This record gives sequence, structure tokens and C-alpha cells, in this order.
Amino acid sequence: MLHISASTCSAEKMIVIKLKDKTLEFYDAGTLIKKYDVRVGKKPTPTPTGDGYIYEKRKRPVFRYIDPPNKGKVIKYVTLGSGKTIKVPRNKMRSLGFRINGYDTDKYSIHSTNHTDTIGKAISNGCVGMRIEDMLEFYPLIEVNTKVTIEP
Repeated sequence: MLHISASTCSAEKMIVIKLKDKTLEFYDAGTLIKKYDVRVGKKPTPTPTGDGYIYEKRKRPVFRYIDPPNKGKVIKYVTLGSGKTIKVPRNKMRSLGFRINGYDTDKYSIHSTNHTDTIGKAISNGCVGMRIEDMLEFYPLIEVNTKVTIEP
């Protein structure tokens, strides 16, 4: 079981994710700086709740299929809600890996998505998805060890 102590986290900056509202709020020194609409985990693969922290920042992360028949293969193209297929714009993708108390895994992250039609929905495999332009704005504001609280 993973346990996060208060001394691990950055005291000034904080991320609050509200699963019911499907929002991410960014605070600095207790002041709300920015609020974003996000997508969250679906019922079979929910986003974990609790307190934790950002453990990793990744520019140009590689996303892989998690289900057969393409399990493990790199996702290079995606089909948008409109039916249009596009190449994943890796140069604009960002990811913030987070750990939550009680979950012994590093599989969760807040990351960019080009599926803007999924924002505001419970549709992911547990990660928190943000519009690419929102993540490009948000990513530089966050440091490793920033506190994360995920509310139901």
C-alpha cells in the first residue's frame, strides 16, 4: 500500500479534481487560479479518490492500447467523435503522473486528449483527460510533489 506523508507534498500549489462535476481546480497559496472541465474514469475503471501528489511530469508521452487485439501497441492515430481520423499530435501532448493514498500503482495520470468530445464525461480507464490547449496552459504551472485531492 502506498502512503503519502504531508512532508512529501508541495504546500503552496494544489490540484482538486471533482469527479461528480468533472472539473479540475488549480490553487496556489489557497487561491483558485484556474478551473478546467475534464473527463474522468467510467464505472468499471474509476478514477481513484483520496489525497496524493504529482510524482512525474512527461512531455510527449506515448499512449498504448490496453485492450486486444492491439494491446501494448503505440496509439499513432485516433478517430474523433466526428468520425475524422487524425495523427496524435505528440509534440503537444503532456502528462502528469499522480499517486493516491491506498492505490499501489503508478498507472494514473492527468493527460492531454484530442478527444474533446469526451470532456465532461466519465469515459476513461481511470485517468483524467484535459483538452490539449488546457494542458499546455496547465502543465508549466505544476511541479513534481504538487498535492492532488480527488473528490467523489
